[in-house]
Order: sequence, then C-alpha cells, then structure tokens
Amino acid sequence: MILCLFWFLYPSTSTHPTLGPLGGEGPTGPAGKRGRKGDTGSPGPIGQFGEKGQKGEIGYPGMMGPAGQPGVPAITAPRIAFSVARSQRLGPVLQDTPVTFDVQFTNLGEAFDVYSSHFISKVNGTYIFMTHILGQNNKDCYAWVMLNDKHKVPLHGDGRAGYGTGSQTVILQLRVDDHVWIQLSKDSGLLNDYTTFSGFLLFPD
Repeated sequence: MILCLFWFLYPSTSTHPTLGPLGGEGPTGPAGKRGRKGDTGSPGPIGQFGEKGQKGEIGYPGMMGPAGQPGVPAITAPRIAFSVARSQRLGPVLQDTPVTFDVQFTNLGEAFDVYSSHFISKVNGTYIFMTHILGQNNKDCYAWVMLNDKHKVPLHGDGRAGYGTGSQTVILQLRVDDHVWIQLSKDSGLLNDYTTFSGFLLFPD
C-alpha cells in the first residue's frame, strides 16, 4: 500500500504526454470588423525638386474671341506747309518794312497768303518756321520773325563778312487767324533769292 501511494505521487516519466508534430495551416478565417480611422500624422519634410521636364509641343490655336469695341477715331492732321523766296533786291529800306516773297515752292493748305506774304493760321496748333536772310554787300542787315504785331525772334546779317547772312528757327503755338511774317528793319537791305521763309504744321490742338 505504501508502494502504491509512492507510485501515485511520483509516476514514471515514461508515461508523461509529449507534444505532437505541428499541424498544417488552417483555412483563412472571416475578415474582422474595420477598425477606427487613425489620427492624421505629422507632415513629412519637403522633398527635393525634381528635374525640369521637357518643353511640350505647341497646342492647337484656340477659337477666335469676339470682336472688341470700336476704337476712338484718329484725328487727321490737315496738310499745311509752305516754302517761299524772293527773287529781287529789297532796300535799304527807310522804315521797318514787311518782306514780300514772289517765288513760291510749296503752299499746301494755302495758308501762305501770296498778296501780304503773311502765313495765316487756319488751324489751332503748333507750327515750326524757318527763315534765312542775305544782306547786301558790306551792310548790316536786321530783320524779325513777327507774330501778328509782336517781335518774336531776330535775324542779323553781319556786313563785315561782305554779304552777311542770318537764320532762325522757331516753334510757335498759333490760333486761327494768327499772322506770322518777316519784317526788315530800317536801313537794312536784302540781296536776292537767298532770302527764304518756310514753315509747316507740327500737330493740331
């Protein structure tokens, strides 16, 4: 009886169960429920720029757009220009005297009056005038470009040079019916067709 109790408390190792070989993989079980959405992670660092791609081909032209609004009509400048000369001597004069011109090269717009030898403005605008005088031998010659009754710019031919010459160019802003002309001063004289007077409209107002 004591032996049996000993065997019961301390059984033989030869009868202790051992693990068997690993079984094969079982079939896939059904999918579980979808878990909750995770929190948004922190943005990662900016990556390096990639290489520039090749230029693409030119696309097809788009459709023509609608016509725009008509523009403001351009201001057509009138054709005003003249150039004249005198063919004969004048003076020496005993008083201030208007210079007359009997040779006409150009008179576009008919603004140069051939009877008074005045340029008479027909259009408000900005004009340019050029004049040249040739004095008589060994005599000083003085003249003025006149605007209406006002002296604007002087001309002088120095008689010490023999036949003295003088030239002027002036730009004047004129109104309709303004007169521009050449006045020869007292005791001055002109020689011949080297004396000229020209001008034209730069732009109308």
